Amino acid sequence: MNDYERDVLVPLVCDMLTQAGGLPLSSMRIAESIRRTGHAASTRQVRRVINHIRVHGIIPCVASSPKGFFVASNESEISECIGTLESLADAIQEVIEALRGQMYNKFGFRL
Repeated sequence: MNDYERDVLVPLVCDMLTQAGGLPLSSMRIAESIRRTGHAASTRQVRRVINHIRVHGIIPCVASSPKGFFVASNESEISECIGTLESLADAIQEVIEALRGQMYNKFGFRL
């Protein structure tokens, strides 16, 4: 995360999430809203900022759904988000292991 994302985008995204009252905001909608304030923002930057907010607990329980990011209002919402993230992590790990095996088979090299 660069200084601009930390010093400018994090506060803007935090304000948007808290003002949304639990309604989901897509990364595209967040980026467009930020750009309307005269600041530069891409959807990739928004996702990086959301990750920072989550990891550092700046706003507790920022969840996500296919509709976007939101502040969870109950245990069920955050539990569902955690389950989805765990499934994604498992799928990514499977791909990593498969590619390592393929790399060894093709190039005789192991990480």
